[in-house]
Amino acid sequence: MQRPRSSIQRVGLQGPDSPVSSLIIAGFVSSIMAFIPGFTLLSYPFRLLITVVHELGHGLAALLTGGSFINFVIFANGAGLAYTAGGWRWVVIPAGYLGTALFAAAFIRLSRSPRLARATLSIAGVAIILLSLRYGIPSIFSRFWLNGLFTVVSGVALGGACLGVALKTTPGWRVFVLNLIAIQAGLTAFSDVIGLVGITTRFFTTPANDAASMAALTGIPAVIWAILWAALAVALIGWAIWSTWLRRPE
Repeated sequence: MQRPRSSIQRVGLQGPDSPVSSLIIAGFVSSIMAFIPGFTLLSYPFRLLITVVHELGHGLAALLTGGSFINFVIFANGAGLAYTAGGWRWVVIPAGYLGTALFAAAFIRLSRSPRLARATLSIAGVAIILLSLRYGIPSIFSRFWLNGLFTVVSGVALGGACLGVALKTTPGWRVFVLNLIAIQAGLTAFSDVIGLVGITTRFFTTPANDAASMAALTGIPAVIWAILWAALAVALIGWAIWSTWLRRPE
């Protein structure tokens, strides 16, 4: 006698393909990449992805506030620069760190739905490819031409990877990758802002950074801006985690 197919399918939905299972596995993989020597290199593509998001955050904020997004460049060590003109500087400057936190929060919120995972990865992939081509190619014709080439290749590769996962994998893999990106983005956003707090509290000359630019614009010390952005990043990501995974259904 053949078993009812429906009962087998119900068990499968509670297994590794479920959003909760994907979240747990993604968290385990993220821990391996963060703390086990030899595996930290696996986090490098995520570091580049978050840098792309950070610099695009500056540029898109400039466009949305009436300014211009000239170009952006990312470096092999994970650093980046965005060149903008005009717009509301008090919005453009913090848009890198806060945009990354918002990106992480959005991916956390969307990671629970297998139906939205494909659309999210597809939209993100197309956006990263198009924006990297539009605003990365001009960097090839600047003094950072080699890094400009790296920017374009990395942006297209990262966007293509998102599209590949969206279009060529199963729902379980899409949810897993979405959770993995969300966790990596959240950890990177938090660590970057905390690192910024550390930089701005040094007694000696510090490298140019967004908090220092905001201090020059407003006269408020850079450390205050760094702490404020850290608090906002924690609030955004914390709200996303709570509302997605911890809040009881009504």
